[in-house]
Parts: sequence; structure tokens; C-alpha cells
Amino acid sequence: MKNFVLKLITSLLIVTCFSSYSSGIGSVKKLLELGSCPQCTLNGADLKRAYLKWADLSGADLSHANLSGANLAEARLVNANLKNAIMVSTNLNEANLSGVNLMGADLRNSSLKSSYLVRADLSGANLSGVNFSGADMRNVNLKWADLNGTKFSEADLTSAIVNKENLKVAVLCKTKTPWGEDNSGCKTFRGNDLKKFIALGHCRKCNLRGVNLMGADLRLADLSQADLSGANLYKANLKDANLSNANLSNGNVTGVNLSRANLNGADLRGANLSGSDLQYAKLKRANLKGTNLNGADLRKANFFGADLQNAKLEWTKLRGANLTEANLTDAVVQFENNENLDIAILCKTKTSSGEQNSDCR
Repeated sequence: MKNFVLKLITSLLIVTCFSSYSSGIGSVKKLLELGSCPQCTLNGADLKRAYLKWADLSGADLSHANLSGANLAEARLVNANLKNAIMVSTNLNEANLSGVNLMGADLRNSSLKSSYLVRADLSGANLSGVNFSGADMRNVNLKWADLNGTKFSEADLTSAIVNKENLKVAVLCKTKTPWGEDNSGCKTFRGNDLKKFIALGHCRKCNLRGVNLMGADLRLADLSQADLSGANLYKANLKDANLSNANLSNGNVTGVNLSRANLNGADLRGANLSGSDLQYAKLKRANLKGTNLNGADLRKANFFGADLQNAKLEWTKLRGANLTEANLTDAVVQFENNENLDIAILCKTKTSSGEQNSDCR
């Protein structure tokens, strides 16, 4: 009797498995023929590089399926089950993925630009290198997800379940987060964006932290109040540019043409301006603490009231530079190495050897 029962159970399992397998094969066939298969059972299906643009897979079971390289742009995957699915380099641009289950899924280097992911579960998913630019990700679950290099530019992560620390390895620019807008990743202009920026020649109050503008032609550019901290401006041309009240702290400004530029009130703390041309530049009340000005051309520059404490001024050209009320305390100034320092304007100028008033009238 026991043997009969065991045989019966085994037979039923074989029939069930075959039925399930046949059903899965049928669903795949239907999907590939019709381009849609809502509520279908496709778990474990091999759909690598499948063309499924505009497909309706709402409520479908695609758990453990392989969709790597597939085109699912503008597809409808509402409430679909994609748990542990393999979706490397998959195109999901503008897809509707609201309520989708992507727990533990591998989406490395996939593109989900402008996709709709409200209430989607991406916990534990591998999202490294994924592009979510412009995506609606309100109330999405990103707990334990790998966000290394993930792009969230202009994405909406309002009310998302995510650790703030984990987002530090992601790229955030104009990104709405549970803590407000985050622009920490607005760092590098590329291609048309850079051309547009240079062509317009202005970017007032812009966030350009860490931007790479090496060798850029920005003559007459209006960058007043812009944040250029840590930027690379090596050998850029900023002649006659407006950088008043801009933040250039810790930036690479070596060999830059800043002649006649307006740097009044600018923050240049810790910046490297060695070898730069600042002839006739305006630096009234500028903060140059610890700034490297070695070998710079400062002739006729106006440093009225500027803070030059601990600045480096070796081999600089200072003929006619206005240092009235400037603070040069602890600045590294080797008088014998500076060209025509004796003709610089010193009045109420603080130096390590005391106040200099040789040019007070």
C-alpha cells in the first residue's frame, strides 16, 4: 500500500512539473509571438536580448528569469514579480514598474531613465552603474541595494526607504531625496552640456563643484556666486570674467588667465594659482588664506582688504599691486625673489614684521 501511495505521489509530481514546464514554454512562446503576456508564469525563462518594447507584463511572474540585454523600453510591468531576475544591461527606459518586486535582482548597468517605479521593491538588488535619471521613485525600497555609481540625476526619491550613507556612492544631481534636493554629484560637464555652458558664457550661482574645465575658453563669463570649489581650471581662459563672491577654494587654478577678472569677495582658500595671470584683476576683500600664488603675475592687481594669511608669494610679479589693508601675516614672501615688490602699494598692510604704511597718503 505504501509503495502504491509513493508511486502515485511521484506520478502526480511529474505531471505537475511537466504541466508547469509546458505552461512556462507556452507563456514564453505567447510572449515572443504577441509581445505581451500579462499574468503569465515566466519564472526562470531565458529572455536574453529579447525585443519586448511596449510589452504588457503586468502581474507576470518573471522571478529568476534572464532578461539581460533585453529591450523593455516603455513596457508595462505593474506589480510584476522579478525577484532575483538577471537583468544586466537591460533597457527599461520609460517603463512602468510601479509596485514591481525586484528584490535581489541583478540590474547592473541597466538603463531606467524616466521610468515609473513608485512603491517598487528593490531591496538587496544590484544597482551598480544603473541609470535612473529622471525616474519617479517615490516610496521605493532601496534597503541593502548596491548603489555604487548608480545615477539618480533629476530622479524623485521622495519618501524612499534608503540609508543616507549608502547614497554617498551614487551620483546625485537635482535629485529629490527624503532629506531635500541633493546636488552633490553635479560635478562634470560633458559633450553638449559643456558646449552649451561655454557658448552661453554664464552660470551665476551654479553648483560646479569639482567641475573639469581644463583649458576652457570662458572669457567674459559670468560665474558670480558660483560654487567652483575643487574645480579643475588648469590653463583655462577667464580673462575679464566675473567671479565675484564665487567659491574657488581648493581648486586647481594653475596657469589660468584671470587678467582683469573680477574676483572681489571670492573664496580662494587653499587654491593653487601658481603661474596664473592676474594682471589688473580685482580681488577686494577676497579670501586667499593658504593660497599658492608662486610665480603668478599680480601686477596692478587690487588686493584691497584681502586676506593673504599663510599665502605663498614666491617669484611673483607685484609691480603696482594694491595691498592696502591686506593681511599678509605669516605669508611666505621672499622679497628678493619678487619683481618690484618695493613698488607695490602698502598701506595698513599687515605683515609678519608688522604693519606697513609706506604708501599711505
